[in-house]
Amino acid sequence: MTTPLRPLTIGVMGSGKQPWTELAAPLGRALALAGYHLLTGGGQGVMTSVSEAFCAVPERVGRSIGIVPTEPIADGNGDAANGTFRALPGYPNPFVEVPILSPLPRHLPDAPPGTLSRNHINVLSSDAIVALPGNHGTHNEVGLAVHYGKPVILFGESEHFADLPASLVRTVSLDTVMDFVRTVR
Repeated sequence: MTTPLRPLTIGVMGSGKQPWTELAAPLGRALALAGYHLLTGGGQGVMTSVSEAFCAVPERVGRSIGIVPTEPIADGNGDAANGTFRALPGYPNPFVEVPILSPLPRHLPDAPPGTLSRNHINVLSSDAIVALPGNHGTHNEVGLAVHYGKPVILFGESEHFADLPASLVRTVSLDTVMDFVRTVR
């Protein structure tokens, strides 16, 4: 008897403010129809639009996973060191089916190189990364994917990725993204 392969987890990274629906919604549907799990940061923008489209596919195999930033909960004495955390306001978005609370902080633009953040969980828990346009957090995740040898593709107009390594594949074609994802094992 052979053990069936688990569905791959595809991390979709992108802006937490701008939804990029024209890219994220078709991508979410395609990933769900292909039987993948979806992993995002669980927030707004791209994370919501890709997750909403993913979850709208009936009878899909995969689940929508969100790595959720948290804040410590203070006890009655105001002590936040009791090890209890809650999701930050606005997290997870309504389309996250499996929220994973992380006490690691969000990536800050002025963080020293090598600083651990929840972006590490996003990248290391994904079998491949599809990056949509975003800002410092998205660019950090792309850098981490390159550092850790995770397959990564940039989905959107080239000017949105101008400061990322030229060696990375850039495309505006959903077919190219899905062909790339299908090569991952």
